Amino acid sequence: MKKFILLLSVVVSAQAWAYIPPTRTILQKTVENAGSGIYAIEQEVQFSNGDDTLSVKETWLIDSDRTMRLTVTGGKDLQNSFRLQFLYNGGQKWSMTGNNRKSEKAPDDFLEKYLNFRNAEIFANTLAHFKIIPTTAYNKKALPRTGAEIKYEPETWVRYSRTGGVVNYALGIPTPVEKEINYPGLWIEQDQFVVRKLRLPSQVEMSADNYNQFAKNLSYPRSRTIRWGNNTVTIRLISASARPQTAVSLFQPSSLDSNLKWDGISGLPAKDVVTEFYTRFR
Repeated sequence: MKKFILLLSVVVSAQAWAYIPPTRTILQKTVENAGSGIYAIEQEVQFSNGDDTLSVKETWLIDSDRTMRLTVTGGKDLQNSFRLQFLYNGGQKWSMTGNNRKSEKAPDDFLEKYLNFRNAEIFANTLAHFKIIPTTAYNKKALPRTGAEIKYEPETWVRYSRTGGVVNYALGIPTPVEKEINYPGLWIEQDQFVVRKLRLPSQVEMSADNYNQFAKNLSYPRSRTIRWGNNTVTIRLISASARPQTAVSLFQPSSLDSNLKWDGISGLPAKDVVTEFYTRFR
């Protein structure tokens, strides 16, 4: 009897491992972990350049993947000479120079939105834009006629993959061994449905670890690493808290009140990586 139960458990486990939910389901469950309402996120960003390390503080105000506000401040030595303020609204990135507000298209490599999608269809369209999944991946599957056998048809662009010490649903085509450039992809943790790794066509990679639960169903990573070329940037979460809906006024371009200040990093070894980070990924 014990042997039968053991064999049955092995079979059930194998079947559970073999079944991968449709992309539509995976993305719907993932956006449920992005919370609701407005959040304030504070985090420390550390840039390393040889023996030199520079840390700055980011304060985010986030309403969705398309509506955010970011203020970046330096430490004590940079307090009055380095300050950045950006507003992201409707696909545009706003900033202020010489007391004049200007907008430009949000960067293609804007990374923060991947932790804050609240609409699964928009999430899917973004992944399809980068050819991580097909444009039809989010479509509802047609139900079989009454009496017809229900057949499980796996999606070729989704597979199991282990990263960060956990099993993930990996979206995207695996990179062949002979390829020098990795294919883009997204790794979503099987159990928690949170983003654990992202690789864009530009070869920038972001990994996210140590997720915690916060107010209003928000799951957010306490540590992240971003890599591109020979550069590595680490991010440590300081706090995450809900904000009242009245904070929505801070997402209007007219609320920008600080000119961009880059002077403080002009003579530092980390200048180039900091500049690229805030123009390309933020």
